[in-house]
Amino acid sequence: MAKSTATKVRRRSAGEGSVYEAGDRWRGAITWTDPDGARHRRIVSGQTSDEARANLDDLRRELRLGTLEPVGRILTVGDFLAGWIVRDRTRVRPSTWRTREMHVRVYLIPAFGRIPVARLRAVDVERALSAFLVTGRPQRPENRTRGRQNAGGISPMTVRHIRTTLRRALADAVRDGLAGRNAAADARPPYVPHRTVDYLAAPDLRRLLDATADEELGPVYALAATTGLRLGELLGLGWADTADGKLRVRRSLARAQNGGWALAEPKSAKSRRTITLAARAREALAVRKARQDADRAAAGTAWQDRDGLVFTDTVGRPLRPEAVSRAFVTARERSGVPRIRFHDLRHSAATALLAEGVPLAVISEWLGHSGIAITASAYAAIVPELRQDAADAMDRALGGES
Repeated sequence: MAKSTATKVRRRSAGEGSVYEAGDRWRGAITWTDPDGARHRRIVSGQTSDEARANLDDLRRELRLGTLEPVGRILTVGDFLAGWIVRDRTRVRPSTWRTREMHVRVYLIPAFGRIPVARLRAVDVERALSAFLVTGRPQRPENRTRGRQNAGGISPMTVRHIRTTLRRALADAVRDGLAGRNAAADARPPYVPHRTVDYLAAPDLRRLLDATADEELGPVYALAATTGLRLGELLGLGWADTADGKLRVRRSLARAQNGGWALAEPKSAKSRRTITLAARAREALAVRKARQDADRAAAGTAWQDRDGLVFTDTVGRPLRPEAVSRAFVTARERSGVPRIRFHDLRHSAATALLAEGVPLAVISEWLGHSGIAITASAYAAIVPELRQDAADAMDRALGGES
């Protein structure tokens, strides 16, 4: 009996899918049964067979990971982020949440809103980050075809922060089984050039403090320049935090949910710290105490401070950070020192300590940095004389000097 020469057709297994030509495009289809026994079918397409097959491979991967949703139940990035940012409001400081909410509303939802969470790719994220750098907004397909662009990009550091917000959100999506991979974590962030830190050298710092010593906000400037505290930390400082010649950072004045200002936890766990006060800082606190006592006596029952704050206005209300920053600009111009921001007093304090040979690890703890690498990156290269000190030390170590 002759053997059959018919070719045996391999039967596709469940969930394998198929690719076929449909007009001028190629399509891929996959069928599966969910745990409830319901049958579902998903279709993808591509201009070529390889493109359709690659898209079908993505569906197979989602099916294996358990993140493939039936048509009509597909969760988009926009829908996920809209819910995530609401939940995130109870987990972070109000100022942090406002920044993340702006990232989600202005950048992330416009860029990825229609893409299914499970299908967002690292290349999608990198393409959007590049558009942010160039135009300041995501390049939507309809804008590219019509030749419209938003003029003016945003800084690489801001783009990095936007990516961080997306990475945090997608980490929750992965945790909840809504995505197999964190596309933002896989995406490469933009390069951020090293930023030059502005600061006052010790002679200019003394000149500024001498010129503002008798001003109402002189003690604020003196404490910032001698402790390196952030402005919010200074304005959240209480008299109970200044005993025994030490200063304890345990709260900060920060933006509240209603847009105003309120006392809150410090920026991070490392921000909780204790600093030994220099003589000039102790003198500034003594001046401030005398002035506040006089203000309290003059205000009488109108005095409003119930938190024992060091820095208040004439009726005991917390000072507003933006008002302090504006007043500092005027004070700095009158003193004739180089142009810096209020926050640069923090850099000036760190630089003065570095120039005096204080170890970097001590300065890092003193500033409340999360790690010494941050301190090294920000300050180690801004004191030119330290480079010569290093060369002199090597000469002494190797016997280069007689």
